[in-house]
Formats: sequence, C-alpha cells, structure tokens
Amino acid sequence: MIAPAVTARRAAHAQRLVAVSKLGDTAARRLARGLIDRVHSVFARAVNLAGADGRLVTLHAPGPLAAPFAIAIGALPPWGELEPGAPVVCGGAGRLDVGALSLDWAAARIVETSIGAGSDPGALAGALAEAPGRPMAPSLSSPRALEARRRLTEGLRRGDAEQFAAGARRLIGLGEGLTPAGDDLLVGCLAVIRRFRPAFAADERIAGALAEAARDGTTAVAREFVLEALEGRFSELVVAVASAADAASARAALADVLELGATSGADTVAGMDLALAALVA
Repeated sequence: MIAPAVTARRAAHAQRLVAVSKLGDTAARRLARGLIDRVHSVFARAVNLAGADGRLVTLHAPGPLAAPFAIAIGALPPWGELEPGAPVVCGGAGRLDVGALSLDWAAARIVETSIGAGSDPGALAGALAEAPGRPMAPSLSSPRALEARRRLTEGLRRGDAEQFAAGARRLIGLGEGLTPAGDDLLVGCLAVIRRFRPAFAADERIAGALAEAARDGTTAVAREFVLEALEGRFSELVVAVASAADAASARAALADVLELGATSGADTVAGMDLALAALVA
C-alpha cells in the first residue's frame, strides 16, 4: 500500500535536458508508438504520463524499474511545474518533452520485464522461508481478503481457473493507497504462477475476468500493474526474485522488494508465498 504524496509547489524552470538511464519494455513500446500525450498525476517521487487510451508510463528516480511501464531518469528533477493535464510531446530521435523537461531516452537501456517459465522453485522457496517478517496491510486480514486468499489457494491446488479468478476479483481494489494491498498481493501471486505454471497464468478465464475487473475496480496505477502482470510483465525487482537462479540471488532481490512502500513490498511477497505454497502442495 503506497500512500500518495502530491506536491503542490509550482515554479518556473528553464527547459532542461534530463537523461533516461533505462526503460521498461512496455514503456519503450508506448514511447516509440507516440502513445503518451499528457501528464496524468504528479507525486513527490514520480510522475505518471498517459495517452488517449488511459494507459500509463511512470517517470521515477534512478534505480530498479518500479514497473514494466516505468522510466528511470538519470536524476530526480523538480516536478513542481507539472500539473495533471499538461501536454506531453513524444518527439523524434528519442525525445520526450514533459513541461519544462526534455527527456532523452535514445541511449537508454531497455529492460526485459517478462518472467520466463522455470521448473525448480527451490531458490525462491528457500528465500521466502528465510525472509524477515514484515507486516502486511491490515486490509489483507479482513474477512473479504481471507476468503479471497482461500479461493486463490484452492484454485491453484486444484488447477481450477474459475475458482482462482473468483478469489482474485475479490482482491482487486481491496485496501487503500496508490496501489491497494489486494492488488499488490495478486501481482505477487501472478509472478510466481507465471514462472512455475505459465499455462495456468495464461488461461483466458483468468486473464479475461481479471482484466475486466481491474479496468474499473481499482486505481489507475494498480490497474496497470494487474494488466501488465496478466501479460507476464512485472517490476524489475519482482522479476529478479521470481527468476533468481540461486538462493543468494533470490534472498537479495527479496530483501529489496520487502522495502517497497509502506506495505507494498510485504503484500507482494505475501502473494508470492501464497502461490508457491499452493503450487508445491
């Protein structure tokens, strides 16, 4: 659960060029196709951009990509002059003009955010077993969430896509914040399924039901995470956890995920733990 911190400060800044260090593969496709045309929302450490279809691209500070639709810029500039609705221009030669900022992404590294199929969950299982406990959002202990988690578990154990989808729909939009806790848990769950049971993750009964629920049932940012997860794409850190080749790598990536947001990291890891336990069982 990430609480938004909107900045209200406004200031005039001369046009300045900011280098982009890396792009999520989804963000790169949207920029290349010129699908971004306005500022969607402004927060203390990130800015969301959108196009006519309402789909987002997120600008944030240097570091691991927080989403497959994210752009990590070389330095965190002041967002004070930006307001929702301000025009964004996708220029040629890898330029993106956002208010007084001109972003150069021509030389940025494009990060693969898909999770490939794997057969051995040992590294992830060991890391989850040893992970330091961090509290989940209280909303994940509500009756609605407990019933949703039970259905997710039963659906995975039995290979029942409809049961899984019924539980997942109850999680979408559950909780507070920019990414509600229920969505975070669901994304973590989908990451593990994509890794160790990809055919189940791609079942149209799951993808269709959850995509429809996410479009109107949660926040704009959480919707993006769910829709991307249904396509098999996740944040850079979640990919690192799910795809780790050894226990040490899995532990290191998992520790980074647990630090995300107030409870977002812990909620995501809870979803990973739930899915892996159900699949192993």
